[in-house]
Amino acid sequence: MKIKFWGVRGSIPTPGKDTVRYGGNTSCIGLDGEDGTCVIFEAGTGIRMAGTKLAAMPQVEINLFLSHTHWDHIHGFPFFIPAYIPNRIINIYGPPHFDKSLREIMAQQMVYSYFPVNSDELQARIRYFDLKEETVEIGGLKISSKLMNHPVTCFAYRVTEGSRSIVYTGDNEPYYNFMASAAMDEAEMAEIAMIVNEQNDRNVEFARGCDVLIADAQYTHAEYPARIGWGHSTNHQVVDLAVKADVKHLVMFHHEPVRTDDQIDQIVEETKKYYEETGRTGLRITAAAEGEEIVVV
Repeated sequence: MKIKFWGVRGSIPTPGKDTVRYGGNTSCIGLDGEDGTCVIFEAGTGIRMAGTKLAAMPQVEINLFLSHTHWDHIHGFPFFIPAYIPNRIINIYGPPHFDKSLREIMAQQMVYSYFPVNSDELQARIRYFDLKEETVEIGGLKISSKLMNHPVTCFAYRVTEGSRSIVYTGDNEPYYNFMASAAMDEAEMAEIAMIVNEQNDRNVEFARGCDVLIADAQYTHAEYPARIGWGHSTNHQVVDLAVKADVKHLVMFHHEPVRTDDQIDQIVEETKKYYEETGRTGLRITAAAEGEEIVVV
């Protein structure tokens, strides 16, 4: 499998001289299977350049997986050139909302009030698949989905090809007891703690032994107390996940929009130091950069 990062930023695009090295486009990850199966995770603004490449290639079936439908994960799709090419096939997988299908959500950002082209005018053959926790097989790839903790329905994905696997967490915050209060007795706290731990353990098992873990690490450990409940992880939390799951390579993703390239460099170094303090060895830690490719062998 080959991974390519087309957009690595969270929340909003951040063009400018201070974000050139890591990139300012929002989330989009390309993945190619050995048999040519084409998968894209997320349709942030990074998908525009991915589409430029795919439009120049011979007919290829594109499989787009969305972790969720917040704007920074879908607002590049109206600029995805293959969607305008007749006879191209685009399969879009992702979670529905409680009152809307995936098709309805994607169409809403392309009504004339917001965009000059209506979704019904796209020329490609676009098929929508509302997912639950399940596994789909596309070519030689098995792609499993798992619900995560974010302020809207959100999936992580695990892609397996033979003995190799990658996991992408989508936007995710470790589960915690958001109902904790002085009014709770010891038994209530223990019961909730058990549920929280079970959910976090499921995340560990989902990532167990993967070759590459691409993890939302929008905040630093120091920033987190002011951002609890926002639905994103810290650099320390994703290291803890990688260590428990025995991951080989941790790629921090969904960079905070105010973060400069130099600040991301500093976070990588601080994260490596935190990992060294665990006493473990062998985990590679990097931050995703636009244009970077990773070959999983």
